Amino acid sequence: MNIIICGAGRVGFTIAKLLSDQGHSITVIDQSSEDIQKINDSLDVKAIVGKATYPSILEKANAAETDMIIAVTRNDEINMLICQIAFSIFNIQKKIARIRSQDYLNPRFTRVYNKENLPIDVIISPEIEISKSIQRKLEAPGALDSVPFADNKIRLLEIFIKEDCKSIGINFNELTNKYSKLEANIIGINRDNKFFIPKKTDSVKKR
Repeated sequence: MNIIICGAGRVGFTIAKLLSDQGHSITVIDQSSEDIQKINDSLDVKAIVGKATYPSILEKANAAETDMIIAVTRNDEINMLICQIAFSIFNIQKKIARIRSQDYLNPRFTRVYNKENLPIDVIISPEIEISKSIQRKLEAPGALDSVPFADNKIRLLEIFIKEDCKSIGINFNELTNKYSKLEANIIGINRDNKFFIPKKTDSVKKR
């Protein structure tokens, strides 16, 4: 997939590295020659110094052949404008923008984000994601991580098994009988840096 990332700061750098490692073709745009140099020195991606709001710069980044644009500069308005130009001039289909201002994120104004107004498909808000992460921690205090699915009707919990766990050595099919009221299923185990799907005859073990 051809992807343009606008913004070579910490967020842009991290996204570029992750997507590049996955084999995508990445182009990074930033006004800071220093940040672009860091990209050039560290990653196997194309890097361009310039304003991503300039159509000529996006054209130089081969926007006409791009599948996705990710705008993560430090300025909300610039990120919005980048998505607008990317869609209006180059018809880039997938547009992601980092927006931090809570006023822009007010649910009353969500109708502004559509093809007729601001064509942004996905909004990234670090503050909201952090808040959600804290909330998930509070809802499942014993879990390392908690990821909701199906409108929060299902939760995937990551749990660290301590040495004094009372379930150690008990087969999973026996656990069902022992904790009949527990509405949970064990769908995976990470043991010795290896992940596997357990069988009914497997059991929880000490690390």
